[in-house]
Amino acid sequence: MRCATVRSLAPECLLYPRDPHAEQNAYAQAAHAALAYSPSVYQHANATLLIDVTYSLRLFGGIRLIVQELRQQLKCLKLQVQSSVAPTATGAWLLAQAARHSTQQSAQRSTQQSAQHSTQPSPRYACGQETLERLLNPLPCAMLPSAQPHLVWLNAIGCETLGGLRALPREGLQRRVGTAILNELGQAYTQTVWRQTPYVAPEQFIEQLDLLDRLEHTAALSAFLERLALSLCTWLAAKQYTLRSATLELHHERGRHACPPTTLELAFGEPVWLLGQLMPLLHERLSRQNLAGPVVALTLRSQALAAQSTRSATLFPDPLHAPADYRRLLDLLCARLGAEQILQPLPLPDHRPEIANNWVSIGTSTVVAASIESPLSERPFWLLAEPLALTVHDDRPIYYGPLQLMRGPERIESGWWDHLRIARDYFVAQDQQAVRYWIYRERDTEQARWFLHGLFA
Repeated sequence: MRCATVRSLAPECLLYPRDPHAEQNAYAQAAHAALAYSPSVYQHANATLLIDVTYSLRLFGGIRLIVQELRQQLKCLKLQVQSSVAPTATGAWLLAQAARHSTQQSAQRSTQQSAQHSTQPSPRYACGQETLERLLNPLPCAMLPSAQPHLVWLNAIGCETLGGLRALPREGLQRRVGTAILNELGQAYTQTVWRQTPYVAPEQFIEQLDLLDRLEHTAALSAFLERLALSLCTWLAAKQYTLRSATLELHHERGRHACPPTTLELAFGEPVWLLGQLMPLLHERLSRQNLAGPVVALTLRSQALAAQSTRSATLFPDPLHAPADYRRLLDLLCARLGAEQILQPLPLPDHRPEIANNWVSIGTSTVVAASIESPLSERPFWLLAEPLALTVHDDRPIYYGPLQLMRGPERIESGWWDHLRIARDYFVAQDQQAVRYWIYRERDTEQARWFLHGLFA
């Protein structure tokens, strides 16, 4: 519609200038979604995507499921589409254009009605040759690009549809209008080799989303961030990649009060490629960020990538998924608490338990040191920071009741070289509730002194 018509029908409408860059990004997003179903994706005229799914029908369960899933994915990307199916590329393009023109005409007729009562035509399917000819014949000749210069002459002879144009004598039509119209008709009705170059997704993902408002809280950015993340996951599926690291830039005020963008570094212990894996980490990372000012745009960039490993669908759960789920849990904890709060063991080669029990931040890249093998394999899971002195009654250690020695002694005598010498006999003890403890008795004292050093899980 013209701007004056829009303002007269809906004065409250907000009109924005056309953004070719945003249109091209949407076009690329649709192509990335289509690449998940076939490598033969072509960007055609009038913002049209042509997808050859001949060799993907069995894999995805048929043409109808492919169309439904693809339309649902594009709907999640906030894209409105008209879809069609035909044995030929030009035929599918013409049917999609016809559906779009039909939608525009129905929208113009229902401008005075509410949006809830407007209907949208269903996708046009032409899976066979007879159905294709039946759907193409009533279409106007004006839909063929090569017929545009000859529309006056065609209307004068009463030829207004593709079926009527196809019924004209071929030799006479070729002498009057040339071969371009005949070639397009042949490509629409019969299967020919499509000679266009297929679309290839870029090697890196970079997408920026400009916000209409100045947002001052991280919670308000979640919906826009999810849109960028969905576009990223669509690109990852198209390239068969997984994401190891990425950067998120929060752009602030522009102009005289401009300040540098806030950059969030996102690193994943386990590569991700699905929206359900990516969004929890992004939400946690963003919720912990203090904004330097109002945010006016978001930019998401892929950094380290890896090839996506193939997985087979099995009846029982794959045991290899457990380590991956564990690493994703660590990623979520790091995003929520900070990497410095999550520790990993780095045992030192020392017989003294309090020295061998060494922990470092999970964000620290370390080489695990070889620990000294102990003659006693049973060691507690939890070691106290400082040994706890126990009371003794009738030569038996007491900790919420008398303790019974179950195993031991394990003698540890070490540290004479660094003035931290110990001489201990370690035992595994058990109380009346069958709770087990790791206790020791000092050997270098006249009177027996017992200490609690560890607890078993």
